Amino acid sequence: MNYMKDKIDKLEFCSMVFMLIMSPFLGMGIYNLLKFSNNDAVISIFISYILNIIIFLIFKYIFDYKPKLDLNEKLNTLFKTKYIKISLALLFFINLTALSYNINSFIISQFLSETPIIFIVIILSILIIYINKKGIQIISRVSTFLALLSIILILIAIFGSYSTFDLTNILPILKDNIKSPLLGSFYTLTINSIYIFVLLIIPKENINNNQKLNKYIFITSSIVFLIFIAITTYTISVLGINLALMYHYPAYITMKEITIFGFIDKIENFIIIHWIFEMFITLSLIVYFISKLTNIKPIIIITFNILFHITIFTNSTKFNYLVTKYIPISSVLIIIIMLIISIKIKKSYKTL
Repeated sequence: MNYMKDKIDKLEFCSMVFMLIMSPFLGMGIYNLLKFSNNDAVISIFISYILNIIIFLIFKYIFDYKPKLDLNEKLNTLFKTKYIKISLALLFFINLTALSYNINSFIISQFLSETPIIFIVIILSILIIYINKKGIQIISRVSTFLALLSIILILIAIFGSYSTFDLTNILPILKDNIKSPLLGSFYTLTINSIYIFVLLIIPKENINNNQKLNKYIFITSSIVFLIFIAITTYTISVLGINLALMYHYPAYITMKEITIFGFIDKIENFIIIHWIFEMFITLSLIVYFISKLTNIKPIIIITFNILFHITIFTNSTKFNYLVTKYIPISSVLIIIIMLIISIKIKKSYKTL
């Protein structure tokens, strides 16, 4: 049953859309984008944006069905089996572990190199468990504040490094063939776009003033892709593609060139905190989604996540291999399951 305390407003919902799509980009997203697209990375983002419209339409179709129900309740209505729920929970858990390792690895490699990664995992896990106990209303409010702060920090990053731009670094475009940008767009889509489905766990009627909500969701996702283009452009322009490919976090390296008013510099560690905020909200929402879908307590989900860190992602090389090979597969499977749900909804309309 949905209670008034779970009500959130349109801005809060859109802030979560922003954080979910944006968060994987500065780590796994841009790393794989540049790896497969090289100088055609911006073209890949344009292609992935067009493909993202398909993701949005699937999301909208499921979201609008029985707006009083969350995804868990919709699945109970549509399917007699629990296989769909279990599959979605497992697939999102795989992505949860990858995202979690990605941000924890970044914190260790760039800030706390002498600290065992498990300590950072535990600290972040405690925060995620705490905010999940507070519920979706608190998660959405925190998301709104952090999203606004993230946008400000991203704008500082982009405009603070404009003096080091060299747009000739973007050339040549389409030197080989269309295969590279298509492959890059596939990774951008599967690594960034699928997390919007997490928000299906929130009933549409739990959102105040939800008229034209779908329009605002689409506008929000479009803004995120514009930011992707801006970040990718300035990363390649400042570093050049060959140098950018040498780093696992090239956008962060680019931020070392930022100056404000011509004399304030060395602020990259302050600016990059927006990515930590985005990842925190995304991880919290995925845990919330899995918990509501399966009735498993967040602390149990987080415990298994920690076990994965210890046993599966033992080093960055292994992590990069697993992410490149398996995360796109799990994301494609999520899209396929959402398509199956959409088809089932369509059939249910015909039987009315």
